[in-house]
Amino acid sequence: MRKLLTVTLPTAIIAALVLALAVEVWVRVTWNPKRGTPGLFLVDPVRGQRFAPNYTGWFAGVPVHINNLGFRDPRDYDLAKGPRTFRIVTLGDSVTFGHSSVYEHTYPYLLEQQLKHWRPDVDWQVWNVAVPGYNTSQELAHLKEIGPAFKPDLVVVGFFENDLVDNRDVGRPGLMRRAAAAVLSLAQRHIYSFDLYKKVALRLAWKLSSSDAYRQRLEGISDGEKLLVTVEDASLLKQQAITNFDRLSDDELRGACPYRPAPSRALVDAAQRQPGYPDWVNAVRGFQQLEREGAYHIVFFLNVPPPQCPDTDAQFYDEGDTGLNALFLKVMSDGTPAVSVHDALLRVRPSQMPGIEGHSIGNSNVVKAEALFAYLRDRVLTTLVPPPQIQTSTAGR
Repeated sequence: MRKLLTVTLPTAIIAALVLALAVEVWVRVTWNPKRGTPGLFLVDPVRGQRFAPNYTGWFAGVPVHINNLGFRDPRDYDLAKGPRTFRIVTLGDSVTFGHSSVYEHTYPYLLEQQLKHWRPDVDWQVWNVAVPGYNTSQELAHLKEIGPAFKPDLVVVGFFENDLVDNRDVGRPGLMRRAAAAVLSLAQRHIYSFDLYKKVALRLAWKLSSSDAYRQRLEGISDGEKLLVTVEDASLLKQQAITNFDRLSDDELRGACPYRPAPSRALVDAAQRQPGYPDWVNAVRGFQQLEREGAYHIVFFLNVPPPQCPDTDAQFYDEGDTGLNALFLKVMSDGTPAVSVHDALLRVRPSQMPGIEGHSIGNSNVVKAEALFAYLRDRVLTTLVPPPQIQTSTAGR
């Protein structure tokens, strides 16, 4: 026993540390520089994952920088507001974050530019705090965490159809869970070989238990790595460019889609039958409760495109009350303002809207920013932003 404690065990520990150091050196030497530094995502005990502040790297083929406050923006900010500051926080998932989109063409950034052009007398700050993979429950927990420090004057909650998945009451984590998240986050940020050890552990657990859960987690890590490693720079794609696009007139809209399917509530009924639908509604009600309490001004923004006309790429068409857009708007507008990009897309051509069915880029984000800006300008900001001061001329006095 004495030999085990004084010789064998210390020797084994030293050997393990030397091996770990050698692995870390090897991973760093062979590291793909397009991945930036490790640790874009850190473990969060409440929301599952969050961004690491001051991160620079790649995600989904485009350069990404996470600023000092932990959200995507090349600019750092002070939490203190100036006398003219109006701060809008946009929550959401990968669609709002700008998956595959250059930062300057994400719809929250384009919204900020339109606000500045409209009222240059206001110090507009549109903070895109969206995190890929988030659902509505995580976004609610996100707001409750950052809201007291960020003090937003308006909160825009971006929504996409897959936000219905895996919603639940997040609750408060215990001390052990918070401590474990802190340790894992430290390792994710500073140990380049962390993911390698994680994959080895999951593969060993999968082989020993034959559980598909471990295999699925392995596949998830591989999918995540593909988003972080860039072979082709997607920021150079021609679809990223903002170009002129057709805006259809009333005459062009009439009869442009003669072979549209008959109205059907099949998708609406299927959405309401999903196991997570009641939990999603509860998460929406959580936002609406914050609105009623006066904690925050909330606006829901639906990124739900209308269906395209069959056999042609000339037009979208409106499903009216039978479509998913109508269902989501009905739930979200019960106590909070809600607007959708749906109607704006009816007046443009699908062929000129890259990625509009999911991760939109280029012109698609222009239409989203325009629809959101028009709604905020006409229906929300008139009561939240003081009117511009009129300068009285003193000439001739």
